[in-house]
Amino acid sequence: MNMKNIKTKIILSAIFLSVVSFSGVANAASASLYVSPASITKTAGNIFDASVGVNASGNKVCAIEGTLVFNNLTCQSITVASDVMAQSSPTCSNPYFLIGIPNCTISDKALLTLSVKAGTAATASINATGVDIIGEGISLGSASIGGSYTINAVIVTPGQETPQQIAQSEQETPQQIAQSEQETQDVETSVQSETAENSLINNGQASLVNAGLNNGYLWMGLIIIILGLGYYFIKKRKKQK
Repeated sequence: MNMKNIKTKIILSAIFLSVVSFSGVANAASASLYVSPASITKTAGNIFDASVGVNASGNKVCAIEGTLVFNNLTCQSITVASDVMAQSSPTCSNPYFLIGIPNCTISDKALLTLSVKAGTAATASINATGVDIIGEGISLGSASIGGSYTINAVIVTPGQETPQQIAQSEQETPQQIAQSEQETQDVETSVQSETAENSLINNGQASLVNAGLNNGYLWMGLIIIILGLGYYFIKKRKKQK
């Protein structure tokens, strides 16, 4: 199904006509698509809402086609108004839309609600390309008024980190993780080595003490034996006299 047939189908569904017999451009092509708010000032990283609608300006508008374009803004979500009929619903990854208005409208009509995130400190905008505003079988024009926004930098007080800096500080590189793991392993190895060394020292000291005690007992035994022998010989000599 080509685009012309899709437009025909949405127009038929919107205005309940059985036949679309012609297409062309209306003489009073004053209807337009618009983005609201038209201008606003935000801070980098802020998330805010915007809307897309049609200004009929008294024309009978039955369907609207176009593609949204975001500049220095990150699309978070796109929601279609509940009282319109989307033949093609826009998404952040594919912001093309083809929307029909049941029974048409001659007054302003909200079509989409957008949620966007402000980019870097600069200007930003939301626009629509390939716009076609369709009446009862005729094109009412392709006028579109976008939104232009000012994005300010995040003001950081001394000693305060920006959300980006905090996020970066919380994220360790693979090299940092490996280095941290190596340092932990080195500490554990050092502790184990020190524990083993202390154990050897303690065992050595215990061995020396035990050896000293054993030697002390040996010398004491020898002294007792010598004293005993001396006493024996002295007593023997006295008997001989």
